[in-house]
Amino acid sequence: MRRKILVLGGGGFIGSHLVAALSQTQHQIQVAGNNLLSSGNSNVDYLSGNLSSQIYQQCTTPDLIFHLAGGASVASSLQDPNHDFDKTLPHLSALLHKMQVDWPQARLIYLSSAAVYGENASNNTSIRCQLKPMSPYGLHKQLAEEMIQFYSRRYNISAQIVRPFSVYGEGLRKQLLWDALSKAQRGEFSYFGDGEQQRDWVYIHDLIDFLLHLMTQQLNKQNQLLNAGTGDGIAIKTLLTMLLKTAGYHQTPIFSSIGKPGDPDNLVSCRQEQISYPQLQQTSLQLGLERYVGWFKQQERL
Repeated sequence: MRRKILVLGGGGFIGSHLVAALSQTQHQIQVAGNNLLSSGNSNVDYLSGNLSSQIYQQCTTPDLIFHLAGGASVASSLQDPNHDFDKTLPHLSALLHKMQVDWPQARLIYLSSAAVYGENASNNTSIRCQLKPMSPYGLHKQLAEEMIQFYSRRYNISAQIVRPFSVYGEGLRKQLLWDALSKAQRGEFSYFGDGEQQRDWVYIHDLIDFLLHLMTQQLNKQNQLLNAGTGDGIAIKTLLTMLLKTAGYHQTPIFSSIGKPGDPDNLVSCRQEQISYPQLQQTSLQLGLERYVGWFKQQERL
């Protein structure tokens, strides 16, 4: 069945990959947000600008909404919490009101973040874990989730919340992998922490396959709130050693033992809970790193 799909935040890292995948389907796609790049496909329309009630008024009534907009950096949120708040919550409030009044039949898939777990994150983080954010970014994602859950209860809005863990892949121009390769180009191989912190790395195309899979599933109490991880943790020291070797460097990463504010020691999803979603585990970490390094080197030549 051909559906009308609205993608909010389609110019970001995850959003641009999702739009590229959706453009290859028979669905009619509308994309709203900043930094939008046209796919050239006839089934995709673009609305460029800051998300607001004015933008939503220009949208065709959707069957499905992917919300990928908002703050995207723990570090930036610590530097300017108010800006992160403004990027995350006001336009979500406007969207929920629009759904309540004009789009009651639409379904929302909201990408939150595993940063909501904060101090309670571990190497086996369950979806049932109590939330205790360590940064304004995590706090604002938690508030966004609570707003969505309230509208779901009070106004019967159909909504699903997804908490991605450490998403990486071609197109990511920030965070650990990008920073590490950029530093290596300058001959620098020192990093924050002690290297023992564990993270759960999800390859971008696997996450997109997971989101496309959710589109086909009926919404129920079991899948209204989901982690998006592999359930496999890897120490930062091991990851960076793999990354540098893949990129052709023979240096060993050096760690300062100084932690980064807002980051938990371990942030890995519960493997037992992720078994039902094999889409998230299709690409090995080594293969994903090889693809990322190949893309990174292409950027040098542009």
